[in-house]
Amino acid sequence: MKRLIFTAAILLTFGATGFCGDPYTHFAQNITADGMKPFAKDLGAILGSGLYTSGRSLGFSGFDLGVRGAAVFSPSRGNVVVEKSGTDTAWMPWVQGEIGMPFRLDGFVRAYSNNGLTMAGGGLRWGITELNTKPYAFQSMIVVAGHAASHQSFSAVHVSANLVSSLNGVWYVPYIGVGVDRTKLTVTEADAQEIDGSVVSTTQPRGVLGITFRPWQFMYFGVAGNFLSGQTAFSSDMGVRF
Repeated sequence: MKRLIFTAAILLTFGATGFCGDPYTHFAQNITADGMKPFAKDLGAILGSGLYTSGRSLGFSGFDLGVRGAAVFSPSRGNVVVEKSGTDTAWMPWVQGEIGMPFRLDGFVRAYSNNGLTMAGGGLRWGITELNTKPYAFQSMIVVAGHAASHQSFSAVHVSANLVSSLNGVWYVPYIGVGVDRTKLTVTEADAQEIDGSVVSTTQPRGVLGITFRPWQFMYFGVAGNFLSGQTAFSSDMGVRF
């Protein structure tokens, strides 16, 4: 069972984001005035995914290093950039590092760069409840994050605030969260000259339902669904946690 779950996590993390076509390459050729907000909305859904794997803080001097990925398999209606890219999926993988600090605070950074798109970001988590690793202990935390994405044809700034709760299992941790994403998109290059330099912003709520498996002492992998208004983003993650 553990091997099956581990294999599924690998396929979700690397398969969903590694074998889909690149939806960003022809942004300048495909973007339209009506397509800016749907594109910003889906990009915000991706950047807001995978911000946590449970509601438990790392604890002082704790450390987490992993790879994560998120994908929107059914983009928002009107997202012509993705619709005309030859793939029905908007996606992005990244590397994420986390460190535990005093006062139940965790800091994390994440980054991705490929095919002309670079993303960097990070944030803080604060454990509302005391750290408790015992089975069936309830945990809850607040998560805030910010990202910047840069491409030859566009740039984006994303901020997010979240509340998440989890329940410790023997070797699994189910969690549920709510949050809000704010995304600002700037078109820096477009074939449609009338929108070159245009800026749009979107704000949308997000609900998250996921599960993290920890069958071995220091290794984890998991999946989550991020439910927004009009679309669903799926995220997956795997890494080591001390």
